[in-house]
Amino acid sequence: MTDMTLGLTPEIRAAAEACGCTPAQTAYILATAAWETAAHLEPVREACWLSAARAEAYRKSKDYYPWYGRGLVQLTWDYNYAGAGEKLGQDFTSDPDTVLAPEAAVQILVRGAMEGWFTGHALPEYVSATRCDFEGARRVINGSDRAADIAALATEYLAALQPDTRRTLRRGATGAPVPELQSLLVASGFDPGAADGRFGRRTEAAVEAFQAARGLIPDGIAGPATWGALLAG
Repeated sequence: MTDMTLGLTPEIRAAAEACGCTPAQTAYILATAAWETAAHLEPVREACWLSAARAEAYRKSKDYYPWYGRGLVQLTWDYNYAGAGEKLGQDFTSDPDTVLAPEAAVQILVRGAMEGWFTGHALPEYVSATRCDFEGARRVINGSDRAADIAALATEYLAALQPDTRRTLRRGATGAPVPELQSLLVASGFDPGAADGRFGRRTEAAVEAFQAARGLIPDGIAGPATWGALLAG
């Protein structure tokens, strides 16, 4: 279970809302922070899981030292520190530890992901009103490293962000909220047949087609990620 009060989770959510993030985008940003901080959801230094002496030795072994990973997203390299400072109107180069300040760390995480500061890829390329590719979104931060693990975390966060998220539906389901699912599919351009409250073959096919179009696993099951993409419009 995800803890929505842990560390800077509330501050990250507030910054994401101010940035206009959808629930799915916020979920991915939180999942990234959880992964990059070893589930602390607080700004940390690279190799924080090691003893102080071993951690410093590890950092000094990196080509980018002293610009090693810091914060909620593990910002590295001097040019990334300088770039983030320019975006936020702050000096992150005189003292790299400045990015560990909570407000700075949150802004670097949220705006950096949404605006594509880290790799040139921005989160809306992968998670938007028309797409929800949590695995592909790892390219925003760090290529494909542990993409599936972070995608799974994002799915958990999405469910937590939408406590009223409709229950997981699959073929054979009846009653509420099947009609809503069917109506949302129609609104998205996919035909599930009549909105009769019965999750039959046509509804399953429509869900699969929607999932494929949005970069989700086309399994025909309306789980949290599928609901999130549908509700995002």
